[in-house]
Amino acid sequence: MYFLFIKIVDVDYKEDVTMALESVGITKASYIESWNLEKSLTDEILLFTGFFQREKIGQQIIITALAEEKDQVRKLLETLRIAGLDIDHKEILRVILMPVEMVFDWDMGLKEF
Repeated sequence: MYFLFIKIVDVDYKEDVTMALESVGITKASYIESWNLEKSLTDEILLFTGFFQREKIGQQIIITALAEEKDQVRKLLETLRIAGLDIDHKEILRVILMPVEMVFDWDMGLKEF
């Protein structure tokens, strides 16, 4: 069992990522809107014109989920490539996969790995 952390830097691709997660069998994911503080603090933001910008500076999305096996993440990345996302050359997302020692959930109970 693994803990999957995905930061979607380019929010235009959030639907592609969520559909790819579903296609590789990763479910019960959490979706959190967040902000890249480094980008928000370093970009020049004018006090009044900033209120009228359509694009939110530094907006990103965090998705967390459990993955049963590493291969699901490999398939996720390949699915995104096949869908036409240039994840290898553009800043679209960051994926982190960490081993899990213990999980508790109401439907699976307590599991130790």
